[in-house]
Amino acid sequence: MRCPFCDGGASRVLDSREAGRGVRRRRVCQNCGQRFTTYESQAPLALTILKRGGRAEGYDRAKLLHSLQVVCYKRPVPAVQIEAAVDRIEAELARLGQSTISSLQLASVALDQLSSLDEIAYLSYASSVRRFHDAEEVLAEIEVLRMLQRRNAEARVQMRLQFDEDQPHWN
Repeated sequence: MRCPFCDGGASRVLDSREAGRGVRRRRVCQNCGQRFTTYESQAPLALTILKRGGRAEGYDRAKLLHSLQVVCYKRPVPAVQIEAAVDRIEAELARLGQSTISSLQLASVALDQLSSLDEIAYLSYASSVRRFHDAEEVLAEIEVLRMLQRRNAEARVQMRLQFDEDQPHWN
């Protein structure tokens, strides 16, 4: 990080705080002693979404967030949890390492996150994505939801056990 006053290259971090979706750092230059503030955030995803009709569209966080807010409307899901779910969806999409994904892949990742937030919101989102034709398809989706919930519960238990095993035992 270069100092904006003397263009020196060495600086020391005095304080770091979360600021929205990023980090605010207060720094001091090692050369001139001047203090300055930097803001760090993750670069937005540069994804292309392939729609069902074959049209390509740029990824839009606001659009994904709005779609999750719509299905969670009047459900006991706090806005903070919806924002966190979108963050986890973006992290999963970044982990995939693809520059182009289908809208169905994005929906699948979103459904995985909704499965742990709210069952009704999950079913509402699934019905708009999968376009159910009859009750049998809804029942099949409920079974998928139950499987996802079991998998998520098992993952939480395994994480807790791993954490417990890593801790020193004081007798």
